[in-house]
Amino acid sequence: MHYPLIYRRARTVLFAVGLFWLWALFSSASFISGLGGSPVYAIIALYGVAVAILVSIPVAFLAVAGMVLNPPQAARDDVVRHLPLEPAAQPPQSWHSRQVS
Repeated sequence: MHYPLIYRRARTVLFAVGLFWLWALFSSASFISGLGGSPVYAIIALYGVAVAILVSIPVAFLAVAGMVLNPPQAARDDVVRHLPLEPAAQPPQSWHSRQVS
């Protein structure tokens, strides 16, 4: 059985990792410099960003592997199910017949 959500989840994780890397590249320095009031907070933030960068590398590799191993497949009947047609029910002959009651 094919599970299309594996590919979609991997694509979403890869997109989130890409956004994180863009943030780390362009605005993490201003974020850490904004914590200049307390060097302890700046060190904790720098450590957190460094750990997140190191963790994001294998997460990105796993997401790419999930996308490669589970490519989307075109499915004909996943969304629309064509049910067999049944003949229409016969209307009762009269309202006083036994079929109605």
